[in-house]
Amino acid sequence: MKMKSLTLGLVLGAIALSSASAADITLKASHNANADEPYGVGMRKMGEVLGEKTDGKAAIQVFDNATLGDEMESIQGTQIGTVDIAVTANETLANFVPDLSVFSLPFLFKDAEQMDRALEDPTVIADVQEALKSQGFHLITFFSAGTRHIMTKKPIEQMSDLDGLKIRTMQNPAHVDTFKAFGANPTPLAYTELYGALETGVVDGAEAANTNFYAQKFYEVAPDWAMVGWLELVAPVIMGEAAYQALPDDVKSALDEAGKEAGSFQRATYRESDAARVADIEKAGVTISRPDTQPFRDAAEGVKQGYLTTDGQKELFALIGKVE
Repeated sequence: MKMKSLTLGLVLGAIALSSASAADITLKASHNANADEPYGVGMRKMGEVLGEKTDGKAAIQVFDNATLGDEMESIQGTQIGTVDIAVTANETLANFVPDLSVFSLPFLFKDAEQMDRALEDPTVIADVQEALKSQGFHLITFFSAGTRHIMTKKPIEQMSDLDGLKIRTMQNPAHVDTFKAFGANPTPLAYTELYGALETGVVDGAEAANTNFYAQKFYEVAPDWAMVGWLELVAPVIMGEAAYQALPDDVKSALDEAGKEAGSFQRATYRESDAARVADIEKAGVTISRPDTQPFRDAAEGVKQGYLTTDGQKELFALIGKVE
């Protein structure tokens, strides 16, 4: 499986590089997953559409597996010009744009379908674009990183089973406070360090989606999977605002259209991938539990209210809440 993924990644990378080399404008895109995971698939879809809409004038060269840096480094890269396009979990981007911390709130969306509708809502998009622009960024589209569950080294049948467990979270205050509310001992850690941390016992578990739990083989070191759906993980695709504005008008227009199409495609791909991976996870010998989520929801409610402190956060929260 690993060799197959690597081979596919090399083939996809070679195709992207060949296409990029023939273009007048080549945008370097960074993400931290495998080439054949939804981030990589979505980025390549964006490049394909951009190439079609510009008759090959513009291309996107995709760098997989954090080749250009982890999420934090990729965001910083869009500021200094070493990266043109970055897709990052919203939780990392919220460190730069605090109003976006709303997307980090637990149980914000009813489900993945409602999230999809919210992320295509013009008022939500405009509000996010304004918040990003104020900090020097530009929104191209939204990807998804799936519905998030909890992996551990022992079964989690109810929320109280998390008491005292060291659970890796993203480096995001809302996530940390959420897992504290769940009774766990949240431990922020870089994604690239997670497998080793689980293997050595630095952490007892982590949160993830079906897709990356399976693709990264985390089940080898955390074979218990509690499906609680505590978060629909939003992943904005961004550029630096100055870099975006420097593009020719026709390329900007084509990139806008390519982003919209690729975002819709990627989110659908992730939903399909997440659903399909459940069977793969079971075949891998993982113990799957489905705890009652109401105690998790109740515990998370106080976290939500505590993070709606600015007018911008309250406005975005209200806009999302209006989307049925």
